Amino acid sequence: DEIGGISRSFNEMADTLQTLFYSMEVQVKKRTHELEEANNALNESKDQLYLILDSTAEGIYGIDKNGNCIFCNTSSLKMLGYKSHDELIGKSMHWQIHHSYRNGTSMSIEDCKIFKALKTGKGTHADDEVFWKADGTSLAVEYHSYPQFKDGELVGTVVTFLDNTERKRNED
Repeated sequence: DEIGGISRSFNEMADTLQTLFYSMEVQVKKRTHELEEANNALNESKDQLYLILDSTAEGIYGIDKNGNCIFCNTSSLKMLGYKSHDELIGKSMHWQIHHSYRNGTSMSIEDCKIFKALKTGKGTHADDEVFWKADGTSLAVEYHSYPQFKDGELVGTVVTFLDNTERKRNED
């Protein structure tokens, strides 16, 4: 009787465990499916955002709080003479494209209007500066630098720019 009782208890415990495992498997499969759907929706949104960014005539890039490029659109690559996003992503955009004035004199980060947007949290604008292209030549640009905030904290800056070469040539 005792062994039979213990045996029944083990069988009941095994049945309960099997039911719990099955229930857990069902929940894991359901949650996995929900996560896959959420990831697919997120990827579609991301793809749509990049499609919009890559459809603009303006060059657009974003930098983190340290000034490193976190994204750039196709127009910025074309205007700056780069072939791949990888050539800019993770790089300091100041030292990559905005390191010097039109005359070649070095521009410190403290004098950089783009970095002022990072420091002050207020947008900046310039229409008399240059960005330096991949081949070392300069590109006259007009740009706006807009700070980005997340949950009230400054996380970076988005820069939009246009080729200002023709206008500068006419002014000169």
